[in-house]
Amino acid sequence: MEQSRKLIAKVDGQQIQISRLTDKVMEQSNIIDRLQEKAFDLGRLERHLGREQVQLIVERSKALEQAERAKKRQKRAFEMIR
Repeated sequence: MEQSRKLIAKVDGQQIQISRLTDKVMEQSNIIDRLQEKAFDLGRLERHLGREQVQLIVERSKALEQAERAKKRQKRAFEMIR
């Protein structure tokens, strides 16, 4: 009887774990779908603007983001000194 209760508890725990993992798989699947759509959008842009133009835009955007991060770091460091 005790062994039966332990097995039932173990099965219940595994069902909870399966449910959690199923939710995680569904979430990952949704993320993959969104990333695939973004990849298709990027392909559309490359066909319309040209691969080099898109790459240039991306590189400029990355450089601007990096400069903004560096500026924020400098500002925080200056504020900490004061």
